[in-house]
Amino acid sequence: MKSSYTPLILGGLFLSILVACSPDRSALNWLHKTERDWAKLENKQPEWPEMLDSAALQNRLDFLAEALGKTQEWERQALDAAVKTKLTAFITNLAAARSGLKTQQNDPSLYNLGLRLRGLFTPDQPFEMNKLERLENYLDQAPTYYRQAKQKLQAPAPSQCDSAVAQHISSITYLKEELGAKIAESNLPNLKIKQLNQKISRSCLYMKDYLAWCRSMAFDARN
Repeated sequence: MKSSYTPLILGGLFLSILVACSPDRSALNWLHKTERDWAKLENKQPEWPEMLDSAALQNRLDFLAEALGKTQEWERQALDAAVKTKLTAFITNLAAARSGLKTQQNDPSLYNLGLRLRGLFTPDQPFEMNKLERLENYLDQAPTYYRQAKQKLQAPAPSQCDSAVAQHISSITYLKEELGAKIAESNLPNLKIKQLNQKISRSCLYMKDYLAWCRSMAFDARN
């Protein structure tokens, strides 16, 4: 004898399938998956955002462009108002993320190792020994830092190049004078002070090279 519950079970199953396959549910499933995928990329963020290499930067920009396009497609469909609100908010977040990443391709003043080092130490305070390892690590990153900057920048505006030049002149002065004085007055061994000064001088060379590159870019753009 067929159970009286069979039609109810089949009806419930059919309703579940309809809900699972509805445009609203499909849009939300896609949205949640894309949010998770973007979070995975964000978790790979380097200590300084501008330290992304050119391949990683382009990968993120490609992801955001594709996600924005798909989100806008979903938004144009006849969806529940609550779902559309979530899609609109996601579009805003994606656009903001893309805008932030695009600055790595058009603003040379974003790259400033001296400014990063200035933020490491408290102004008008003695050298903080607990920050020695970080200082050395940052100074050692100068070659990679500026090589990646030049690889990523794409025809920056002359005014932005001028700004980068001015900022780097100030940063080089900071490294050689204020930071150099902190190190000289520290309780570090003379050998370590000598090594740090050598690292500072080496970093300044890369900063000067970048400064000259920015001047050249500005000159070419104006002529």
